[in-house]
Formats: sequence, structure tokens, C-alpha cells
Amino acid sequence: MARQKAKIPFPRIFMLHYKPSSQCQYFEVEEHEGYYVARCKVLGRYLVRGSVYKCEKYWEDCPFRKIALRMEEERG
Repeated sequence: MARQKAKIPFPRIFMLHYKPSSQCQYFEVEEHEGYYVARCKVLGRYLVRGSVYKCEKYWEDCPFRKIALRMEEERG
């Protein structure tokens, strides 16, 4: 079952005019009213524009990603 898109408060701090991409498995992109927003599944929230850049470039070093991977390992 697909997750329903949430209403985005203060969309200007989240909206992107390009479709971002990251190799991080916890990074999602949604289209909202003609622009894109990025979402972190680990944090469970939309990412502000400055954070999106970090996810695109430095995803391997992300502390939230490392925590999520460690938790998945521990669960087996």
C-alpha cells in the first residue's frame, strides 16, 4: 500500500525545481504541485533544501543512515 502524500507546511523551504537523486536507500522524492520535495525515511520527515544537497553528495557518511543500517543489522 502506497504512503499518502502529506500536506507540506511552509513548502518554500522544501521545494526544489529539479528532481533530486541520492543513492541512499532511505531517500525518497515526491512531486507536489509542479515541484519536488525530498523525504528521509529514517527521520520520517521532509528535508529542507540544504539537507537535500548533503543527501545527494554525502549520503555514505550520513549519521542517520548509519544508525538505520546498524538497527537493521541488529534485528537480523
